[in-house]
Amino acid sequence: MSVTINKYDMFRFYRGEEINPFDKEKQNAQHQFWFYESVFEREFLKNDSSDWYSFFSMHDLQKDFLQILSESDYERPTQGKKKQVFELWLTYLFKYKLYPEYGGENKDEKVYYSFELN
Repeated sequence: MSVTINKYDMFRFYRGEEINPFDKEKQNAQHQFWFYESVFEREFLKNDSSDWYSFFSMHDLQKDFLQILSESDYERPTQGKKKQVFELWLTYLFKYKLYPEYGGENKDEKVYYSFELN
Protein backbone atom coordinates (compact mmCIF):
# COMPACT_ATOMS: atom_id res chain seq x y z
CA MET A 1 0.00 0.00 0.00
CA SER A 2 1.52 3.32 -1.05
CA VAL A 3 0.86 6.61 0.63
CA THR A 4 0.12 9.56 -1.63
CA ILE A 5 1.90 12.70 -0.52
CA ASN A 6 0.06 15.94 -1.09
CA LYS A 7 2.37 17.92 -3.35
CA TYR A 8 1.05 21.18 -1.91
CA ASP A 9 1.97 20.51 1.73
CA MET A 10 4.84 23.01 1.63
CA PHE A 11 2.51 25.87 0.69
CA ARG A 12 0.54 27.94 3.14
CA PHE A 13 -2.23 28.98 0.73
CA TYR A 14 -2.12 27.27 -2.66
CA ARG A 15 -3.75 23.84 -2.95
CA GLY A 16 -3.89 23.41 -6.71
CA GLU A 17 -6.98 25.52 -7.30
CA GLU A 18 -7.39 27.17 -10.71
CA ILE A 19 -9.06 30.23 -9.18
CA ASN A 20 -7.83 32.07 -6.11
CA PRO A 21 -10.23 31.11 -3.28
CA PHE A 22 -9.32 34.09 -1.09
CA ASP A 23 -11.34 37.29 -1.17
CA LYS A 24 -9.09 40.10 -2.36
CA GLU A 25 -10.83 42.70 -0.22
CA LYS A 26 -11.21 40.75 3.04
CA GLN A 27 -8.21 38.39 2.77
CA ASN A 28 -5.74 40.44 0.77
CA ALA A 29 -2.57 38.90 2.26
CA GLN A 30 -3.84 35.36 1.70
CA HIS A 31 -4.99 36.33 -1.82
CA GLN A 32 -1.56 37.76 -2.63
CA PHE A 33 0.40 34.83 -1.17
CA TRP A 34 -1.86 32.28 -2.92
CA PHE A 35 -0.96 34.00 -6.19
CA TYR A 36 2.79 33.87 -5.50
CA GLU A 37 2.67 30.20 -4.50
CA SER A 38 0.67 29.37 -7.63
CA VAL A 39 3.32 31.14 -9.73
CA PHE A 40 6.03 29.00 -8.15
CA GLU A 41 4.00 25.83 -8.82
CA ARG A 42 3.58 26.70 -12.51
CA GLU A 43 7.28 27.52 -12.80
CA PHE A 44 8.31 24.31 -11.03
CA LEU A 45 6.29 22.23 -13.47
CA LYS A 46 7.66 24.15 -16.47
CA ASN A 47 11.32 24.89 -15.67
CA ASP A 48 14.22 22.55 -16.10
CA SER A 49 17.39 22.87 -14.04
CA SER A 50 19.06 25.27 -16.46
CA ASP A 51 15.99 27.57 -16.35
CA TRP A 52 16.14 27.60 -12.55
CA TYR A 53 19.88 28.18 -12.60
CA SER A 54 19.43 31.20 -14.89
CA PHE A 55 16.63 32.56 -12.72
CA PHE A 56 18.54 32.20 -9.46
CA SER A 57 21.70 33.61 -11.10
CA MET A 58 19.88 36.89 -11.72
CA HIS A 59 19.50 37.18 -7.95
CA ASP A 60 22.93 35.86 -6.93
CA LEU A 61 21.38 32.67 -5.56
CA GLN A 62 22.83 30.22 -8.11
CA LYS A 63 25.31 28.68 -5.65
CA ASP A 64 22.49 27.99 -3.21
CA PHE A 65 20.51 26.39 -6.03
CA LEU A 66 23.40 24.16 -7.08
CA GLN A 67 23.77 22.95 -3.48
CA ILE A 68 20.18 21.66 -3.61
CA LEU A 69 20.70 19.56 -6.73
CA SER A 70 21.94 16.00 -6.90
CA GLU A 71 22.79 13.91 -9.94
CA SER A 72 19.14 12.89 -10.38
CA ASP A 73 18.22 16.59 -10.70
CA TYR A 74 20.56 17.21 -13.64
CA GLU A 75 17.78 17.81 -16.18
CA ARG A 76 15.02 18.95 -13.85
CA PRO A 77 14.65 19.24 -10.07
CA THR A 78 12.81 16.17 -8.83
CA GLN A 79 9.69 16.28 -6.65
CA GLY A 80 11.95 15.37 -3.74
CA LYS A 81 13.75 18.70 -4.17
CA LYS A 82 10.63 20.79 -4.72
CA LYS A 83 10.41 22.02 -1.13
CA GLN A 84 14.06 23.09 -1.09
CA VAL A 85 13.70 24.91 -4.41
CA PHE A 86 10.54 26.56 -3.07
CA GLU A 87 12.33 27.72 0.09
CA LEU A 88 15.11 29.23 -2.04
CA TRP A 89 12.46 30.84 -4.24
CA LEU A 90 10.93 32.37 -1.09
CA THR A 91 14.35 33.90 -0.37
CA TYR A 92 14.13 35.53 -3.81
CA LEU A 93 10.53 36.60 -3.20
CA PHE A 94 11.18 38.38 0.06
CA LYS A 95 14.63 39.72 -0.73
CA TYR A 96 14.16 40.88 -4.34
CA LYS A 97 10.49 40.86 -5.33
CA LEU A 98 8.81 42.04 -2.11
CA TYR A 99 11.90 43.69 -0.69
CA PRO A 100 11.64 46.04 2.30
CA GLU A 101 11.54 49.58 0.93
CA TYR A 102 14.08 51.06 3.33
CA GLY A 103 15.93 47.92 4.39
CA GLY A 104 15.33 46.31 7.75
CA GLU A 105 12.58 43.83 8.48
CA ASN A 106 10.46 42.57 5.60
CA LYS A 107 6.84 42.99 6.73
CA ASP A 108 5.48 40.80 3.92
CA GLU A 109 7.79 37.98 4.96
CA LYS A 110 6.74 38.33 8.59
CA VAL A 111 3.04 38.18 7.58
CA TYR A 112 3.63 35.19 5.30
CA TYR A 113 5.30 33.13 8.01
CA SER A 114 2.68 34.15 10.59
CA PHE A 115 0.18 31.86 8.83
CA GLU A 116 0.32 28.18 9.76
CA LEU A 117 0.97 25.55 7.12
CA ASN A 118 -2.30 23.81 6.26
